[in-house]
Amino acid sequence: MLKVARERELIRLCQEFVRLPSTSGNERQMASFVRDTMISMGFSRADVDPYGNVTGSVVLGEGGKCLLFESQMDHVDVVDPFEWDLYPFGGFKKNGRIYGRGATDQKGSLAAMICAASFLGEDGPKDCIGKVVVAATVHQERAEGASSRLVDMNHRPDFVVSGEASALNIERGQRGRAEIVLETVGKTAHSAQPDLGVNAAGHMVSLIFFINEHFRPVSDPFLGEGILELTNLVTSPEKATGVIPARCRAVFDRRLVIGETRDTVLGQIEEIISNSSSRIPGLRATAMICPAMERCYTGARIEGEHFVPGWLLDEDHPFLLKSLEGLKSAGLEPRVADTAGFGTNGCYYGGVRGIPTIIFGPSLQDLAHITDEYIEIDQLLKGCRGYYGIARSVLSVGK
Repeated sequence: MLKVARERELIRLCQEFVRLPSTSGNERQMASFVRDTMISMGFSRADVDPYGNVTGSVVLGEGGKCLLFESQMDHVDVVDPFEWDLYPFGGFKKNGRIYGRGATDQKGSLAAMICAASFLGEDGPKDCIGKVVVAATVHQERAEGASSRLVDMNHRPDFVVSGEASALNIERGQRGRAEIVLETVGKTAHSAQPDLGVNAAGHMVSLIFFINEHFRPVSDPFLGEGILELTNLVTSPEKATGVIPARCRAVFDRRLVIGETRDTVLGQIEEIISNSSSRIPGLRATAMICPAMERCYTGARIEGEHFVPGWLLDEDHPFLLKSLEGLKSAGLEPRVADTAGFGTNGCYYGGVRGIPTIIFGPSLQDLAHITDEYIEIDQLLKGCRGYYGIARSVLSVGK
């Protein structure tokens, strides 16, 4: 399905995507280009929802199922472009690679998805019915899975493929994630007279040691451990000198396994805090799931909490088996990974909604977010063939 002209079109599209900076909340130009591209490449329709997600549909026949391909438009920022050997938004082609921020995460897979859906529509296989929807989503880097809610509401997919880099293998699950905020409250005083105050930072340090001593992660044979890791610590007042801090705030990243809920995750921490009071006299501490509020480039606000459940698709699920068949028919040699994938919007589809979901994408996870990020052109082309094969297999009548 990838003739020379089609290969060139895919490579060019990936380069063009990389040349458009699109950090979270600043995807407007990228979204406009994606929508125009979908229309010019023969999609039945292409729309922008209130969050700014772009979704395009290729209808292969009335009735049938809806297969959703989803990749993010946003990317992490470039801290210092002078650290890069090549300009991070140049989309340069060199040594069989396309270089630039977002090339792996996930503009390469987005280009491959759009081209695969377009080429399948052009080829018009008679034995396929249903539709392929390609979604280019916003704010994945800051609010995992949040913008996918509108994609789901508007299209109600039966199956989902997340385009996170997977080295052209299938990943069938991931740990969930919760951001837990702990706050200790003390009493401010001059640091020269600490006895007149209550040091919230000192209490927090003691509490963190107690948590590290008593937290027991839940374990899953496939997803691994539900770890708890300190990621941020700040006192208030933050920049004052000679002042006993009245408040201290700690943020923990908690990875979740199957069956863990918001209440059980938070309850586990609250129980540890309660038990710590005998060791930390005067402790006043609270725990909560960190609220999420992101402003989209459209002006809309995405609100919620930093909590998404883990998910896992059975290894003998028909969707997974059909996807494997499709990849093999496209000339690839895929395997089903024996470890969980990274954080993706699949946590919404597979975790919250329970929709059969897999992760499949070109390139390596180790190349995401790095200086001089790139995608191998061979991986890009095979990724497009893979998406074509998955759609062809999943939407074929009688399969």
